[in-house]
This record gives sequence, C-alpha cells and structure tokens, in this order.
Amino acid sequence: MNMPMPQMKKPTLEEVLAYSNRDVVYRFRKTYGLTWEESEDIFDQVKKWLWMANHRRSSGISQGLSIDLSLVVIDEMWHNFVLFTKEYTEFCLHYFGYYLHHGPATEAEDLEQRERTRGLGPAERAEAIKNARRPQYEYIYDVLGEETFAKWYMEYPKRYSYLQLAEMQLQAVNDAMAAIRPRAQAEESRQHQTN
Repeated sequence: MNMPMPQMKKPTLEEVLAYSNRDVVYRFRKTYGLTWEESEDIFDQVKKWLWMANHRRSSGISQGLSIDLSLVVIDEMWHNFVLFTKEYTEFCLHYFGYYLHHGPATEAEDLEQRERTRGLGPAERAEAIKNARRPQYEYIYDVLGEETFAKWYMEYPKRYSYLQLAEMQLQAVNDAMAAIRPRAQAEESRQHQTN
C-alpha cells in the first residue's frame, strides 16, 4: 500500500517564529549557562534556518544548505531541538508538512572539499571555501536580510565558537556541580553525626 506524499506547506517566517517551546530553550540555557534572552534568540535563529530550508525546497532549489563553523551555535540549538523528538516532529509537520532531517557532513563531502583545496595555502583555502559558499551567503542575505546575515556570520562566530561553547558547557556543569556539593556535604555530615 502506497502512502500519500505529504503536502508541503509554505508558512510565513512570522508564523514559524511565533512557535515557542520553553523546554527547548530551557535545556539549551541550562547546557550552556546562557540567559533566557540569548537562548530564545538562538532558538529564533534555528526557526529561521528551518523556515529558509523549507523556503528553498518549496521554491524548487535542490541544492541544500550547509552549516559551517560560523553557524555552530545554530547547529547546537538544532541538535537540542531534535532531542525533543515528539515536539520537533510535530513542529516540522505542522509548519512544513514533512520532517526536516538534519544530517552531518559525510566522509565523501569532506574528502571532496579537501580535494578542491589541496595544495592551496591557508588564505587561498579560506577564499576557495568562501567562494564555494557564496551562493548560500547571498541566499541568506536576500531572503533573511542583512541583520540576520550579520548576526550569523559576524556576531555569532565571535561569541559562540566551538571552543567558547565547550567552555560555556564546562562552566555550566561546574556551576551545577557546585550547587549540588553543599547539599551532598551537608547530608554526609548529618549521617556522620547520627553514627
């Protein structure tokens, strides 16, 4: 029995941005020790990314989008959202009519990029990669605007690099452990007093 193909939906960006999920934002905030405002803003950027992916597909553009190092914080929030599997699936089906898959770069894609830039110096390699991504940059700028483009490719790389996110996550874990230690020590002290 053939299942009918889902009907692709074309919501407005405003409709997608109106979606909220406190648990997704809370988990990200807790994981990285960010403020509610920072976490909500990053979640909004993920919703923009997902809307844009659907917009490209519904416009007949088959070339996919790729998340590069500049967008690592958007990628991390997307991973966070996907962990809420039921909610993420419902979000995708409600707004787009299908599930938007999230897949990492494959070995073949990494090898292809290395081959394209083999023998180039660091500056030439960076320029070649930037030129290969230029259509994506232009699409983001044209569809989401200068402010979003600047946030994604100028602001976020300075605030949320892989190293900075790892340090934030470690600090958040240390802060959580510090909050637990006094209670554990008090409990241990009570147990020693009763013995």
